[in-house]
Amino acid sequence: MKAPSFVRYLLPLSALSQAENRACFSPRSWNRKRILAGTGLVLALAGVATLSLLTQDASDPQTAFARAPSGQYAVVARNTGDNTIVTVVGADKSDSPIEIATVPHLNGFSARGEVSPSGLHVALVTPDSISHGRPIAALVTLNLETGELRRIAEGLDPLQNPLWRTDSTAIVVTRNASNTTGIPVVQVIEVTLDGTETVLETHTGAGLVAPIGFDMEGRLLTIKLDSRGSTLTRAGTEIRWLSTHITRDWSLSPDGSRLAFVEANTWRGLRYLPRIASIEGNGGVTAASTSNRQALGTTWKPSGSPLFGNEPYAPLGGVRAQAESGFDVPLEYSWDGSSLAVHHWSGNSFDNPGTPRLEVVSRFGRKQLNGFTRFYGWSAR
Repeated sequence: MKAPSFVRYLLPLSALSQAENRACFSPRSWNRKRILAGTGLVLALAGVATLSLLTQDASDPQTAFARAPSGQYAVVARNTGDNTIVTVVGADKSDSPIEIATVPHLNGFSARGEVSPSGLHVALVTPDSISHGRPIAALVTLNLETGELRRIAEGLDPLQNPLWRTDSTAIVVTRNASNTTGIPVVQVIEVTLDGTETVLETHTGAGLVAPIGFDMEGRLLTIKLDSRGSTLTRAGTEIRWLSTHITRDWSLSPDGSRLAFVEANTWRGLRYLPRIASIEGNGGVTAASTSNRQALGTTWKPSGSPLFGNEPYAPLGGVRAQAESGFDVPLEYSWDGSSLAVHHWSGNSFDNPGTPRLEVVSRFGRKQLNGFTRFYGWSAR
């Protein structure tokens, strides 16, 4: 079954090609083609069995991070073409990057990841094979203290971010499949660290299903995008219709009671509008601001309020000073709230974003993470 036309708006949110890395970050980039490359790696990995250990140097059971001083560390990655190098970087400007592991994948692609709530592991969705002309991903876990990489699931959609259980015992991902009558479905799967799989939900007619977190009672919350727009589900049941439009940048409040997101509104041209939805009760969906300013990126402040990355504002006919140029798209606060990871853009609007770079904003000022293109989360020591 051909994907609905609205799916074209989703591709840049999950594009994996290194050649498209800059386009992937672009706030206005919505219609990019995915590039397939690196079939040689497929042959190299053909003999690697499910649940097998990818790499582990028995002579060095600990990484330098295991002996690093206490503090907040950003877990980031850089791409070399057929490898993603996972690295941790302290928030202090004097902290040097610590390389943890090299993760192989299809040439030109990259691994998407998320740090576990415990801060010990990273779950990585890694495109490493091709089936029927399309990239297929494996789920790989990385132990930040030992550098151990383990392949625990296969046949996954590469265009997704993994979601950890709050106790760090399992990871929730999605897989495209078919039901007994051959109709395409999206399965939501829980994978434990030993590779045991459980199908939690099955969705029919969805262009994308994104697990986003857990409510106050520990029930799984997902966003389903289909021809109706965006719908919030809980434990597989629809509980709130969010928008007739595609939504993105979903971020759940720490207590699981509210959802911040960005609506890609196309009623008067494409506009990115910040929204907040209540998970429980009749609070519904509200505008995050009365100013009608566009925003991209969401995360929650330690105070419990959402932070959006607003488009730079310039009065009509005015010119922004060069020193004030650029804008931040927030990614995530560190666990203690002392540091914030952002994508900083050099341009003066979403239409003219300029060039991006990862930065950490803290009491030490701004630390540029040059050469790194993906942020996976925070780990504290």
